[in-house]
Order: sequence, then structure tokens, then C-alpha cells
Amino acid sequence: MSDNVNIIAVEIREIYQNQCDTIALTKESKVLLSHFGTFSQNLVSSLSENAEKLLSSKNIEKTVVKRVFSIMIEGLQNIRMHGEIDDTERQLGFVILSESKSFINISLANVIDPDDFYKVDKYIEKINNYTEQELRDTYISVLTNDFLSLKDGSGLGFITTRLKSGQPLKHSYFALEGGKMLFTFKIKLTK
Repeated sequence: MSDNVNIIAVEIREIYQNQCDTIALTKESKVLLSHFGTFSQNLVSSLSENAEKLLSSKNIEKTVVKRVFSIMIEGLQNIRMHGEIDDTERQLGFVILSESKSFINISLANVIDPDDFYKVDKYIEKINNYTEQELRDTYISVLTNDFLSLKDGSGLGFITTRLKSGQPLKHSYFALEGGKMLFTFKIKLTK
């Protein structure tokens, strides 16, 4: 295993831990579920189902629970399908589900190629500036016209997440060893 691969794993783990620690230090927030590492299809299903069961057991409104479930499936599948693979065939990333008094928060992260940075950044900024109607129209357009021409329905997940959350999508990037980048994506849903 190359040193860069080890360094990248440590860097991602530190970012993950810092985000968990930040939530833990906030008096009114707590981590409900989290995972750092690779994401198999079975793990994606398990994490999403466990989040749904956990939120339901807390008597959170059913529509919010369904939105969280849908966003988690979409985000975790994105990590699985689009995350960069390292020299040891791993797709490292993380998910953190947390809650505060008024919100459910989902943080997702995966490694991306720096060449994709501007494309993803511009696309998210574009859909964040859409009105709800423009967002819905774009969603329908992608489904009906562009879906077959786009690889894996690229971009549809961001639109779906934006629609389901009802909030602008927050994202950031962290430079990693070897020129890679960690894409972090945060979604806030009102309880």
C-alpha cells in the first residue's frame, strides 16, 4: 500500500472525526448514526433502514423520516457509484446523521477527482439558485429528456436531494494528499 493511500485515509478520518466532535460539542446536537470507510450495497441499505427505524422510534414526523431515508439512499449510492477508488480498490467516504432541537442533519463525503470539482461546484450552485418551480421543471426535464443520455442519471441526485430537503445544498471541498479532493455535502431538514 502506498504512503499516499495511507495519508489520504488518515486525512479523511480526521475530517470525519472533526465533524463528529463538532456535533458532540454543540449542546443541543447529537450524532445519531455515523460510518467512516467503504460502502457496500448491503451497508447502504442497512444504514438507510437503521436511520429510518431510529427516527421513527423518536416519533419524528413520518414525512421527514421518508425524506431522510430517500436522501440517505441517494447520497450513499452516490458515494458508492461516483467516489474515487484508491490504489487498494477502496472508495472511502463517510456519513453522519445528527439531530438538533429543530433539525435533522445529514453529512456525506467522498473522494473526487479534482477535474470534477468545478463541474460539481457550478452545478450545485446553479440548482441552489433555482426557484422551486425551476427545480421541479429541471427534474422533469432530466427524467423525460436527458436521463438516457446522462451516465447514471448524473445530477438527478442533487436535484432530488434539493427538492426533498427544501433547503439549499451546502457543500465544501478539502484538498487531500496526491491531488485528490474530499467532497462534503450537508443537508438540513426541518423536523
